[in-house]
This record gives sequence, structure tokens and C-alpha cells, in this order.
Amino acid sequence: MKRKLISRFFCVALGAQVNSPEAWVKYADKEMRGDQSETQMSMTITTPDWSRTLDISSSVKKRTMALSTIHSPAKEKGIKTLRLNNQMWNYFPKLKRKVAVSSSMLLASWMGSDFTNDDVLKSSTLSEDYSHRFLQDQDALKIIEHKIKDGSKAMWPKIVGHFSSKDCLPRRYDYFDKEGTLKRSLMLDDIKTFDGHKTPTKLVMKPNSDEKKETTLIYHKIKFNVDLPDEYFSEKELTK
Repeated sequence: MKRKLISRFFCVALGAQVNSPEAWVKYADKEMRGDQSETQMSMTITTPDWSRTLDISSSVKKRTMALSTIHSPAKEKGIKTLRLNNQMWNYFPKLKRKVAVSSSMLLASWMGSDFTNDDVLKSSTLSEDYSHRFLQDQDALKIIEHKIKDGSKAMWPKIVGHFSSKDCLPRRYDYFDKEGTLKRSLMLDDIKTFDGHKTPTKLVMKPNSDEKKETTLIYHKIKFNVDLPDEYFSEKELTK
């Protein structure tokens, strides 16, 4: 209860600090990510020709370690993705093969979805890798422009976030390339609280190039109060 009261007060206070987009972004980043987490989710990939749903579990420790496992359908069951610092591997159990994901492949699709390898890698954060400025408000949404900092290895030159004035959490992100062209949009909805953290549990990624395609990610369970040993995020665990 105490944490909820602090969050609400912070949001109200932050809404009055119109010269501090950095504080707004940092709050949302910490609220949604936490330091360590375990997640159960489903990912539904929809195209004009087919649709399929993957059931996935994922464990994340800070910005440096992550391990995800696909549990169904049978065709993809057991496929794992491991991130250690800025390195990433996919493991395919049916082939007994581990494949490294090079930096040139970070913007490639992950498992045929509209999310990229970089989205799975999650090595960058808005609060640390981007500079921020407020744009014109839209109704009850605070609009914040995020531009990549010099020297950052983040993949998107510019992102525009639409944050709710009610809870300071994002409802939409628009991603732009270096020419300023909108490439994709992420819609966030269905805010729920897990272990005192408020976070959107429905994420829909839509590529700007094809309005008939989208990938929907639903978080079913999230545990933030977990203690994950470093040894869990290993190549041994990846191929287990």
C-alpha cells in the first residue's frame, strides 16, 4: 500500500514538473522493468495469410542478462534465447544447434514476429540511452520525444512516446529511422500491478509498412521480487 501511495504522489508531482521529461521517463522505465523479473506470456503473430501463438517464459536480470524459452506450439517448443551483456544466442533443440545473433541482425524479426532481436535483447533503455523533450500534449497524453545520445548503441534514432497523465506510463511508442520515417508503432494497454509495479500487460506492435500485420504480446504473470543467480544465465542453461 505504501508503494502505491508513493507512486501516485510521484505521478501527480511529476505532472507539474513540465521541464523534467527525464524524470517522467526514468519513473516509467523503473516501474515497468524492475531489476529482476520472471514472466509468463503469450505472443500472437498475425499476418494476412496466417496466425500463430507462442507461449513463452522469460527471466531478466538488470540490463545484462535474459533467458527466454518457448513452451508451445510443438514446432517451436524448447527454442531458447539467451542474452549476456551485448551478446545473444538462439538455441534450436531439434537441431541441437546454437546460433549467435550478430549486431547486423538486431533489427531482424524474432521468430517471425514484428518484434526484433533487439527488442528481445533489451540492452538499451529510454532513460539512459536517449535525451528527452516534451512535445505538444494531446488530450490526456504527455508526448515526449526521445533522441538517441551520441555514443549510444541503441538501434532507433528517434522514438516518440505517448504517456498517460493518469499514471505516467506509456500508451504508445512510435519508432523512426535516421531519415525520420515512421517504421513501426507499439501500443500498450491493460495496466495491472505485479509485486507493486504497475505495467502494461497488452502490447501490440504494428509495422508501418503493412497495416494487416501485427504482433500481440500478453503478459499473464510477472514476478519482480525474485532472486536470480548469475549462473542461470549461461550457455549451459541455454542448451539444457
